[in-house]
Amino acid sequence: MANSIRSMLAALTLATSFSVAACDFAQPYKMVDELMTAPNEYKGKEMKIHGWVEPGSIKKQVVDQESHTTFVLQREGKKVAVTNVGPLPDTFRDQSEVVASGVLKQEGDQYVFVAKELQAKCPSKYEGAQGNKTLSKGEPKFR
Repeated sequence: MANSIRSMLAALTLATSFSVAACDFAQPYKMVDELMTAPNEYKGKEMKIHGWVEPGSIKKQVVDQESHTTFVLQREGKKVAVTNVGPLPDTFRDQSEVVASGVLKQEGDQYVFVAKELQAKCPSKYEGAQGNKTLSKGEPKFR
């Protein structure tokens, strides 16, 4: 009986340890408009944000041989400034859809998202070619 209780306690302790560890790695994931509705809730926390690059907002500069980029992510009329040090994804450009991992900080009365990693995609790259769309509308014709 005592061994059975010890085994159950050991299993419970192990399960609790895994649960706590999993919570430490979980990051909140918010769209820009959701984030900027209540930014104080997320200030200083590791998280991911998702939005679109505002056209004309990308500013690049090289400092001590490192690429520093600032830009604005927006969605549904809400915006947040983003800074990133390091290389950018190949598909990063105006109006690209971006998921940024990092920390939201407050600088004066402004919020700035300090990104450690950026993932971007270009919507036109994932749309099918026009010729393929036309072919899919009808039956194939063989000669």
